Amino acid sequence: MHSEDQAKQREYTEVTVKLPWGHISGKWWGPQVGRPILALHGWQDNAGTFDTLIPLLPPQIGILAIDLPGHGRSSWFPNGLMYHISDLVNVVLMIMKEYSWEKVSILAHSLGSIVAFQLAGIFPEKVDLLIGIDTYKPTRHSEDNFTVTMERIIASFLIFDDRNCNSNEPPSYSYEKCIEKVFIGSEKSVDRGKCAYLVERNVRKSAKLPDKLYFAQDSRVKAMNPGVWPDKQICDLLAHISCPVLFIKASDTKYFDESAFEEHLKILRKNPRFEFHGVLGTHHVHLNEPQKVSGIISQFLMKHLTTTAKL
Repeated sequence: MHSEDQAKQREYTEVTVKLPWGHISGKWWGPQVGRPILALHGWQDNAGTFDTLIPLLPPQIGILAIDLPGHGRSSWFPNGLMYHISDLVNVVLMIMKEYSWEKVSILAHSLGSIVAFQLAGIFPEKVDLLIGIDTYKPTRHSEDNFTVTMERIIASFLIFDDRNCNSNEPPSYSYEKCIEKVFIGSEKSVDRGKCAYLVERNVRKSAKLPDKLYFAQDSRVKAMNPGVWPDKQICDLLAHISCPVLFIKASDTKYFDESAFEEHLKILRKNPRFEFHGVLGTHHVHLNEPQKVSGIISQFLMKHLTTTAKL
């Protein structure tokens, strides 16, 4: 079956999950009977990042792709609060509580994959399957520039938070300009032709200029605090992951810490249900060329879901 035919047969429903400070928006693909795979996107992306991949996966598997807080159509954190990666671990736990899931199966990319690996290492009994694409831990900050990096992050957060406290509409652009800004903002990792999948959930119509659009994500996510994870703690985290794990690394990535990867790969391979695959492509290979990863992911899901998630 051609991918276009598969896409036509795969439908989704927009869903909203209520959380203490607001809501999480998402796209529930496929069956809504039983527990779905939870799909977590990358930094400054949204649930649309999986739009080309999910139609190529087994149609009997339900997948809930969410917009993380401050992204896409989900609520922002309250004014005055900085986004921390660990906060997003809490968000997944809250979603599990809302749906009464005792365990969660995760498909994740980039920032979402970092969140998933942290969750699986801290609460190994709560994650029964994990698929991570191109990232698994925060980028290491060297001892020489750590304070400079944190100064920049905090200073940027204060500026963005102050902007959020006023009612001025953000700058607006033509649709074509929005596409270009996503393309350049991704450091050309997202193909121009695929940027529309991200733009769709990240923009709103301008009230001042009806023919223009503005980016509606919370600008504070640009100043997200990655936390402090020394390598010893990362190794300990990875060693605690016990569920089936599939990790896919893109060849042409700019968001990957090569220096410690071989050591971490040795730790992950101690898990007898760990799989590693390298594929040709950019950091957003799953969006640009989903056929390069869909077969790998489908085989992994069909191999492990019978003994893990209730689908």
